Amino acid sequence: MESSVEGHGAELKSFVALLRAKAVPQGMVAKTDVDRLWDRHVVDSLRALPCLPDTPATILDVGSGAGLPGIPLAIARPDCRLTLIESRSRRAAFLELVVDELRLPNVRVVLARAEASGCIGKIAVARALATPDKAWQICRSLLEPEGFVLYFAGRAWAGRPPSALSKIEAKVEICGKPLFPWQGPIVKMTWSEEQLQSS
Repeated sequence: MESSVEGHGAELKSFVALLRAKAVPQGMVAKTDVDRLWDRHVVDSLRALPCLPDTPATILDVGSGAGLPGIPLAIARPDCRLTLIESRSRRAAFLELVVDELRLPNVRVVLARAEASGCIGKIAVARALATPDKAWQICRSLLEPEGFVLYFAGRAWAGRPPSALSKIEAKVEICGKPLFPWQGPIVKMTWSEEQLQSS
């Protein structure tokens, strides 16, 4: 992750400037985070990098909001195609601005609810989207057959999947550890054998 930050530091800092100038005043990011945008949002987003394949992949940022984690991942992995799915027009407009300002040719913005977006990808990332079970239900229909979800869990995850997640029979594993006390792990969710056989 450090090499990705070093190699793309200027672009990432430009994104932070846009968050501060546009996203915070419009309520897309909490005002209390204005002085900690780098750690709480950019570095947090980049924790997903070790969970990504080494080869190019199609990544969907579901409920992208202010472009987190999609924009930092797109900057750090220009070989990957990122689709930012956002259902609220004002936030989608901000995402379009970011893509234009930072000149990110590997990013597109889709204004739609995830279920109606028509998007399909290898990886779906879910940060501040929903509870684990709900996030899986939303994202699983967007996945390619061998795809998976990267879920940014809260600090209450406690090292094991909630019972609600077990009920839907998704396979889960921790693929990214917390860096700060306020974070939870990044959880990789994949289809269980039972789901694959019934699909």
